[in-house]
Amino acid sequence: MNVYRFELRREWKNAAVWTAVLLALLGVLLLSVYPIYYDGRTQVLAALEGFPPQFAAAFGLNIETIFSFGGFYAFSFLYLAVLGAVFASGLGLSVFAREKRAKCDDFLLTKPRPRTALFAAKGLAALTLLVLQNLLYVALFLAICNATPQAAAPLGNRLVAALALLLTQLVFFATGVCIAVFAKKVRTVSGTAMAVAFGGFLLTALQSILKEEALRYLSPYQYFDAALAFETGHFETAMAVTASVLTVALLVAAFVKYRTGQTHAV
Repeated sequence: MNVYRFELRREWKNAAVWTAVLLALLGVLLLSVYPIYYDGRTQVLAALEGFPPQFAAAFGLNIETIFSFGGFYAFSFLYLAVLGAVFASGLGLSVFAREKRAKCDDFLLTKPRPRTALFAAKGLAALTLLVLQNLLYVALFLAICNATPQAAAPLGNRLVAALALLLTQLVFFATGVCIAVFAKKVRTVSGTAMAVAFGGFLLTALQSILKEEALRYLSPYQYFDAALAFETGHFETAMAVTASVLTVALLVAAFVKYRTGQTHAV
């Protein structure tokens, strides 16, 4: 049994659907909605000024930058990242809790295949789908930038801004894997994935409202600032390091538990 190919076969259709939705949303926001914002600045400003500042902050609206391409992309990125996070955390849950949900993990883990190899094969299959999804995302984003006069920025900056999605997804993927391995039961993949993704959104909204610096390190959608990347070509070091440490810690914890945890009998 080739676990890598099996997981790819089981997950590629779901990945294709999520990728299509993600790319469609990216295209609609940057090709259709942004021109409306840009051409109707006076009307948009008048509408935004009627909202409380806390409301705008909670939904990622920055009036000072919303009319620049990078600023609008940063606003859009929050919602693109939520979609990407639902998919990434759900992928981790689905791949690593498949046998547990079917109560047949004792069959898989007692075959003559080391658990290290099983964990690696499952992880590699999931990462393959994430990378393929983001190759299409990056390609579309670069094409949109080339077609948008306001998106004047070096190619390196555009690439880094586009890669913010994959890096954010890795945090949520690791979270999904950890939940799948440690939880006694995973009743529903989609429900748990949505809870994880929207939990991160609520933390990010709370930090934007309260402006507490410490909360930034608990706000997963702020680890990779798309606006900063588009403008400067890099992310904030402290936040990127926090995301990297968190991702590695979650995957290591899941790996250790997967190797040593007890199986469930059929």
